[in-house]
Amino acid sequence: MTPIRTLAFATLLVSTLAAQAPSATPAAPPKAPAPDLAVLKAMKSKLFIIQHRDPAQMAQVLHPMRSGAEGSMISWTNRDGLNTLSARDFPENLAAIEEAVKRLDVPAVTQKAGDVELTVQVLFASKGPAPEAGLPDDLQGVVKQLKGTLAYRGYTLVATFVQRVGLNGDRTIQGRGQLDGNAHPLSDRKDPSQLFMDWESDRGVGLEPAEDGTSRYVLRKFQFWLRERRGTSSENLAKVETGITLKEGEKVVVGTSVIKDRGLIVVLTARRVN
Repeated sequence: MTPIRTLAFATLLVSTLAAQAPSATPAAPPKAPAPDLAVLKAMKSKLFIIQHRDPAQMAQVLHPMRSGAEGSMISWTNRDGLNTLSARDFPENLAAIEEAVKRLDVPAVTQKAGDVELTVQVLFASKGPAPEAGLPDDLQGVVKQLKGTLAYRGYTLVATFVQRVGLNGDRTIQGRGQLDGNAHPLSDRKDPSQLFMDWESDRGVGLEPAEDGTSRYVLRKFQFWLRERRGTSSENLAKVETGITLKEGEKVVVGTSVIKDRGLIVVLTARRVN
């Protein structure tokens, strides 16, 4: 039995020594060569104030214009309303970067014929038939579709408003119309009534590409209100709120609402004007 114990002890001793043996030290990476002082002295620095573009995107676009020499760089800052680009490179590279900044840091291109004419048409719908002789031809197709969708049988155009607005603006568009409420009664009351119609698009009218290769107008949040005033009292009757996309000249039913036993339908059209 002794030889077995001795062999076991020898095996254990070899394993212990192997575990205690120091591991091979990896070779240190070669040191980067020190930058050439003459090259660094030949480089200059320049700061650019960016007024119209995103400095991060500008830095990405201008990066290939660097010489690539050790010490050349382009960095950007966008903090507390300060948009800047910092560049360090040879004078000829800085000159090329400066020229590119002048060409790129300009206001976003806007189309010269950038106005849009919005047409807001307001219809009242009733469960009984109504004379439709006053409906313009361009609404006949809309009314036909409404009859196939809604329970109302009669449709009357009560108001048409046209508003010219800028395209791709970011300011709120607001409009207002007014008509005689007694000419379009919504109740049996006989005292004088005025109907006020207000609409707005809180981010203006945008333009984006459509799937068929054309463009379409975008009103991301369109709102329409109808209220009635009798004497000094005012009552909100209906509100429509939705996002809208529509093509040139296309008529879109913005929304419908119920006013007592009547229906309110708002139709919007947009077209470019010079």
